[in-house]
Amino acid sequence: MAGYLIKIRMQKRIERRLTYFLGITFAAVILLFYMVPDIHRVSLASDGDGVATYSVMDLLRSGDELYSVDTTQTAKEVEHQLRLTLPMDVDPGKVSFTEDAMSKSFELTIPGVDSSYFYDYPMVGSSDGIRELTFAHAGDMGILDITTTKIKKLSLTVEDNYVYLDFADPHDVYDAIVVVDIGHGGNDVGANQGDIYEKNINLAIGYRLLAYGAKSEYNIGFYFTRVDDDYIDLEDRVALANDLKADLFLSIHNNSTASGRMSGINGAEVMYRVSDETGRSREFAETCLNELLEALDCNSKGVVAGDNIYIIRSSEVPVALAEIGFLTNQKELDNLNDPGYQDKAAHALYKAIVKTLKNNGADLKKSIRLEEK
Repeated sequence: MAGYLIKIRMQKRIERRLTYFLGITFAAVILLFYMVPDIHRVSLASDGDGVATYSVMDLLRSGDELYSVDTTQTAKEVEHQLRLTLPMDVDPGKVSFTEDAMSKSFELTIPGVDSSYFYDYPMVGSSDGIRELTFAHAGDMGILDITTTKIKKLSLTVEDNYVYLDFADPHDVYDAIVVVDIGHGGNDVGANQGDIYEKNINLAIGYRLLAYGAKSEYNIGFYFTRVDDDYIDLEDRVALANDLKADLFLSIHNNSTASGRMSGINGAEVMYRVSDETGRSREFAETCLNELLEALDCNSKGVVAGDNIYIIRSSEVPVALAEIGFLTNQKELDNLNDPGYQDKAAHALYKAIVKTLKNNGADLKKSIRLEEK
């Protein structure tokens, strides 16, 4: 009997302690939510400079239904996918963005907003096709990162204190799409002669081709695998062309002898995918080679089967890899380091792109960029 009573008292003691513990825990949770009502604002990540970043995807999803039944919006406004509301003292015209097709992301900068911006002015619209939205605050600038499920083109429309965002399939924006792969980069220097690296010469020519694309008289969308000294995986390079279903895929390289020693071997060579049964890869390669020979007045090394090269054999679109010259030939090395020669090579490749697109039946219209000027 005594043992039974002791057991009962111990159970009651445990129950009292458990009740006390649960009560304290519940009170602490309630107090925490009263003190920090927006606890979900807490940073999910940091960019390395201590800038807090948090996801706003849930805020957008919660606004999807609201936006669809918002009768205060005109039919024209509801056609837009996303709507940002800005404080009255913020100039909507100063909202800008950059895009990175490789990561399927956009970075919007919104001046004059603080870290609570998206809780005071929620973004509304449709989350369709959007994988993630994160917001960060640095100084007097808000930074919104948008990651989409597919490569898209972003356009901004400004009206009063609203900024509308729309995402389109690049093929609905451009008459043709070209992906330009600038070979090597980062710790992958490619061929070299002393401190002269192929990756830098490729980039110099690529920059000039980018400029020709930007001022093109035709409505062609140019996408580049890199525009800086970055290392890019081969898989990511060819994936950009395949994901975009590009009309053409061009890779810019320069050559070297197998030994890496200086020699008399010189000239331009263009590789193509033999397994492309349409024949368009070879056609593109031949056009690139002919334009390079005419512009650079250099020796021809011909068009060469390139199916042993990963990005060539993995390409699902017409592809050409241009080896513009040899770093192991002193004359060509000097030429390739000359900005004027680099520009001639870039212009030749641009002309080859346009000529091939036209030969393949692309309906190239005059660029909207020029019509707006």
